[in-house]
Amino acid sequence: MDPNITWFAQSSFRIEHGGLCVYIDPFRIPDGEKPADVILLSHDHGDHLSADDIAKVRTESTIVVAGQAVVDKIDAPYTQINVGEEWRHENLTVRAVPAYTTTKLRDSGEPTHPKEAGHVGFVFEINDLSFYFLGDTDVIPEMEQIGPVDYAFIPVSGTFVMTADEAAEAAKIIQPSVAIPCHYGVVVGSADDANRFAEQVPDQVRVWIMDPVSS
Repeated sequence: MDPNITWFAQSSFRIEHGGLCVYIDPFRIPDGEKPADVILLSHDHGDHLSADDIAKVRTESTIVVAGQAVVDKIDAPYTQINVGEEWRHENLTVRAVPAYTTTKLRDSGEPTHPKEAGHVGFVFEINDLSFYFLGDTDVIPEMEQIGPVDYAFIPVSGTFVMTADEAAEAAKIIQPSVAIPCHYGVVVGSADDANRFAEQVPDQVRVWIMDPVSS
């Protein structure tokens, strides 16, 4: 059975499966959404780290799991997770993996997401299903050690992250059963990028182009 997945905006998702409600990088969350059991935070850019949106779904019992770049910018309590580390809670297992860019550069020449900044993606399992949230990244060698997975959340907008063409290359490496394009429609990128991605992924990959539910 497929999990219940909701896309809010950019790379903000809610995954409901196995009795758990997991949010990733809450952003543009409408009022009145379901409270989170777990919140995963990948890095500190404004379209991924929004205190107002975290507050909408965080309760006293919510567990916040944050990558290295986030931990000094959110309210305690939280659990820090660095690249290569694993964390478990009930039927959820989370591993932090690298997420960085090499060819997407700022005017200064610095990558938009430097490797040394400690931004992360997440590989996680809930019961019988596996997920890979790539985070803001280019196609990187570390992807060859990940996959196949059941579901992959893949940025496609270019400029700051992978282009649609590069995202399709990532899908060939990761081999997800379902690929969900994201990171478009707010700052840069559009549904055209998602469609171009869908045209290029391997035939065995199902692509879910989702409608955002945002505030």
